[in-house]
Amino acid sequence: MTQKLILSTQDMPTGLDDRARFNTWHDMYVAAYCDFDLRRIEDRPFFATAEAQHFGGINVGATTAAIDTLMRSKQQVAAAVRSNFCLAFSNNGSPLIQAQAGRETVHRAESPILVAESEAGYVRQPGGYDFLMLDIPAKMLLERVADAHDLVARPLDAAPKAALHLKRYIGILPHLTQGEPDRALLDHVATTLIDLVALVLGANGDSAELATMRGLRAARIEEVFALIRKHFADPEFSTAHVARKLGLTPRYVNDLLQETGMGFAERVTELRLQSARKMLADRSKDRLKVIDIAYAVGFNEVSYFNRRFRQRFGEKPSQARGGPEAMQPRGIADPRPE
Repeated sequence: MTQKLILSTQDMPTGLDDRARFNTWHDMYVAAYCDFDLRRIEDRPFFATAEAQHFGGINVGATTAAIDTLMRSKQQVAAAVRSNFCLAFSNNGSPLIQAQAGRETVHRAESPILVAESEAGYVRQPGGYDFLMLDIPAKMLLERVADAHDLVARPLDAAPKAALHLKRYIGILPHLTQGEPDRALLDHVATTLIDLVALVLGANGDSAELATMRGLRAARIEEVFALIRKHFADPEFSTAHVARKLGLTPRYVNDLLQETGMGFAERVTELRLQSARKMLADRSKDRLKVIDIAYAVGFNEVSYFNRRFRQRFGEKPSQARGGPEAMQPRGIADPRPE
């Protein structure tokens, strides 16, 4: 997966006093993003954790800290070497208060906010920071949302479904990007992210059409994948369960999956077979009968399981027990959309 940056007071030397912990974390956080000032909450011990991953120019991160205000002065703006935008969501249900571009706005807790590094001002979250954010190069965003500067410190409530899809998509990125970095996949993730951000910001015209057709559809496909990976071992699992969970129709779910080249039943069966093969190769599960493993991964009939296993891997389930060769991949279909 892409390398994750983690800045946490938990990793600091135990001998540091509270003020030193704040100053050290402040300097690391500023170095990772841009020059600004942070105001800590004085009536509690200082703690902070920030995590971020880079996807084709976009940083996706989360911050939890005993800080209530981030401030950026005109001098800091004038000395800056970059001018990114930041789209942020509250994680703890508390509102974000923003003052930029001559406006002060109290944003609803469930609504995102758009911050511009090119503008002096502040963002405050009473009670302490807990937010999810996307740090986006200005050029990248302005190519999709030409009036982005006009949206800074304004309510962004026009596209709640797009905001929900964006947060869901960010939530499944750790699963999507497991394994060795793949440039094509990272570019696909970045494209999907910027498409969804454009929809959240109310893009219109050709930009909105492109984002809806490409970004929203890709995000929905990944949401379907995430549910299948989570529930494939349930023998009662169906497209109806997926559709109900995501607020879609079963037909639309099937259409999305057909676009990826593998339908629902085929994808679920593949995951069940791969899971069974892994269990059969695990020596700690030698006492489990083949029928027990078949049921554990979601098959209702052991004869059907035996037949599909042999078709898929060229051997009986009993022949796959306990051997390291059983764990070698054999033509596993890529579950990601192109």
